[in-house]
Amino acid sequence: MASDDNLGVVLIAGGCGYVGSKLVKLLQEKTSSEIHVMSRSPKDNIRPGVQYHAGDIADRQRVTEILEKVKPQVIFHTVSPAYTEPERVLRRVNIDGTRVLLECAAESKSVRAVVYTSSDSAVVQAPGVKLTEEIAELYTESSKCNVYEKTKAIADAMVLAANNPPTLYTATLRVPSMYGEDNDKVMGVLLGGVKKKQHAMQVGDNKRTFEFLYIESACMAHIQAAKALLAEAAADSDGSASKKNGKVNGEAFFVSDGVNLPYFTWARKIYAFAGHPVADNEVKSMPYGLVWTVAFVSEWLYWVCSFGTKAPNLRQGAIEYLAGGSHWDISKAKERLGFEPVADQDEVLKRVTEYEVKRLGI
Repeated sequence: MASDDNLGVVLIAGGCGYVGSKLVKLLQEKTSSEIHVMSRSPKDNIRPGVQYHAGDIADRQRVTEILEKVKPQVIFHTVSPAYTEPERVLRRVNIDGTRVLLECAAESKSVRAVVYTSSDSAVVQAPGVKLTEEIAELYTESSKCNVYEKTKAIADAMVLAANNPPTLYTATLRVPSMYGEDNDKVMGVLLGGVKKKQHAMQVGDNKRTFEFLYIESACMAHIQAAKALLAEAAADSDGSASKKNGKVNGEAFFVSDGVNLPYFTWARKIYAFAGHPVADNEVKSMPYGLVWTVAFVSEWLYWVCSFGTKAPNLRQGAIEYLAGGSHWDISKAKERLGFEPVADQDEVLKRVTEYEVKRLGI
């Protein structure tokens, strides 16, 4: 069994994406593990000292080949298409791909632990309620929600259901919007709004609050979850210590900075750190209903004109998400994983924003 700073041989599925590549970097810095990456097209975010394997997560034969060759002890499943991808892509990757990976992991003689990067999108929103993992509900196939939310939720449930000690130990990490260095999806979009002179705009009344997460904290939580799962596997194997802080296998964990803020209040902190503060009297608010209608019409036109193969960036689901919000209790991750959120979110936001301003030429 691996030592405390060594997870043995690890495989990061999706290790060339944003979360996966940052996890690879942190694994190199914090552990002495042998690191392998599986990616459909391993060309981006390549790091020296890491072995890369081309493979589609939904290709059972290829996944089996990679597991037999690599013989990982831990699999980090960070694969996920953008929420704007067509339904067939989201279902193939998030549902079919997750099923294939879990079944291959269960059949493997080497794999002991699987950690899945889940999402706040998988959780049914409960405005005004501070959610714990015990009362939170996942969307299901029959839920009235968008396809991204549905497929992420189904994948989350599949990973937890695959937990089967003493053979396979699994856990899911439910993460909110993540910010950090080299982040085009959050930081890039927000700072791009500065370039377009759109940073004074907001959707709705900005009363719903949200969770946010620094990317390095997210990656550390993955490593901590893997260590905890391997420790439980070792304890079950030799009949030693019980799980004094509560079990990790078969469990989901909310992970965030622990700072709950209205979305546009948080965004305007970034604008201010970028040198473009927005005063209260400068805010231009658009009603949820109006923006939702624009998104609906836009999606319909894209669907008709592309025969269902393309979708716009502005989606109904994103507007509905802003109208719902999220508020989490992260004490379970602190107690069972040893998770520590950033000590000062503003300090981290300032540092990240200054880095991104230079990178993006704002």
